[in-house]
Amino acid sequence: MATQAQIAANQANAQLSTGPRSADGKARSSKNNLRYGFRSQSVLLPGDDPAEYEALLQELSGHFSARDLSEQRMVREMADAEWRLRRTRQYQEELLTLKIEELAQSRPDSSPIALQALAYDALLNESRSFAQFLRYETKYERQYNNSYNQWCSYRDGMTRKKNRDAETDFMSYVTPPTPTAARLMPVNRTDEPNPAPAAAPENVTDEPNFAPQITRNASCPCGSGEKYKRCCGKNAPPEFNFPPAA
Repeated sequence: MATQAQIAANQANAQLSTGPRSADGKARSSKNNLRYGFRSQSVLLPGDDPAEYEALLQELSGHFSARDLSEQRMVREMADAEWRLRRTRQYQEELLTLKIEELAQSRPDSSPIALQALAYDALLNESRSFAQFLRYETKYERQYNNSYNQWCSYRDGMTRKKNRDAETDFMSYVTPPTPTAARLMPVNRTDEPNPAPAAAPENVTDEPNFAPQITRNASCPCGSGEKYKRCCGKNAPPEFNFPPAA
């Protein structure tokens, strides 16, 4: 546990490191966390022309017709990636130019194409920065393409939504919706007469059909003395052929 003397000493030392107090000192300290180069938070570096960057941003904004804040953000990301990509390629060209001039002094008889190839190979083997420039070039190309794909997807979604809204408005204009109460109300037609009952078939009569009550083994009613089944019952219709009595 700190003693009272240590606490007092810490408080006294803290008063000696309060940071800059003048306007110039505060302005310099505000840039302490500002990173330059390819990992910088600021797109423009010392020596860059802000007007040139603004011209690039305006050119992309006009080409893509940024209409809202989301599209403006995507276009600005494309402008930042394009700006860094151009800077990376300028660095590569500068390193290659210096290396070609160096090799030309020791190889005066070599062709320009041969000097370029030798310079490129030498930088890949000797310069770590040149290899990093190649990786950053791929990185910024990917960032530009990602922002462009996001813009295409966003614009396509907005177009589909606009078309759906226009179709909905058109359908509501040409076919107004039917009120729910009228659509669900049952139809009660009292002005139409009740349909007449269907006519009965002509061959149907209301009289009961009484079949003759005679058995097959009974005496034939013709008076022949024979059984009905051996006399008149031989050619009788089926309805007259009753089963034998129990």
